Amino acid sequence: MIIFGWRVVFFTLTRGIFHCPDCGGDRDYRRRQGRNFFTLFFIPVIPLTKTGGEFVECDTCHGRWNPGVLDVPTTAQLAQMPAMLLRMAIAQVLRSGDYTNAAARSRAVAVVRQAGEPAYEEAALNADLGRPFEEVRVEMGRAASALAPEARESILRAAAEIALVDGPLSVSEEETLSAVGADLQLTRVQVTGVISLARQESGH
Repeated sequence: MIIFGWRVVFFTLTRGIFHCPDCGGDRDYRRRQGRNFFTLFFIPVIPLTKTGGEFVECDTCHGRWNPGVLDVPTTAQLAQMPAMLLRMAIAQVLRSGDYTNAAARSRAVAVVRQAGEPAYEEAALNADLGRPFEEVRVEMGRAASALAPEARESILRAAAEIALVDGPLSVSEEETLSAVGADLQLTRVQVTGVISLARQESGH
């Protein structure tokens, strides 16, 4: 007697760490997808069609979510986010002016180190300066909402102060600071206020 039928088998596509909505903390996850199989004597033999979409499953509580849940930053990512956004903001502003200015570059490296990346150096700064403008803007816009407005203002102010190291802001630097402020989800009034404070502090 031959016993055959159909069965859904779930495959793990990727693994990682995410912020689990049910557990309320960082947990290991598996990104999975199901597929129909023709079975012979209850053993999956022939793969058929994929069933449903992908989902994310928590290894701890076994809850399942849409892959969009992976866009929520983990605790570790949140801790790194201020320094990451600061790096991107500084690089954007530096390359809109004289990015070869030694004093401005030195100040940029020192500020990022103080923000929590003690190993940051000239080579890393050059790598940041070489990243595509639009790619950086997308990342900044996606990450900014995780920080308080005060933190985002502080990042913009640091970038403005570095731009002012070599003298008054150029038109290009002002335009870039406005764009960075918008990417940090700050209002035009907030951006203007932050830049004015940076000017006062620098004497420009």
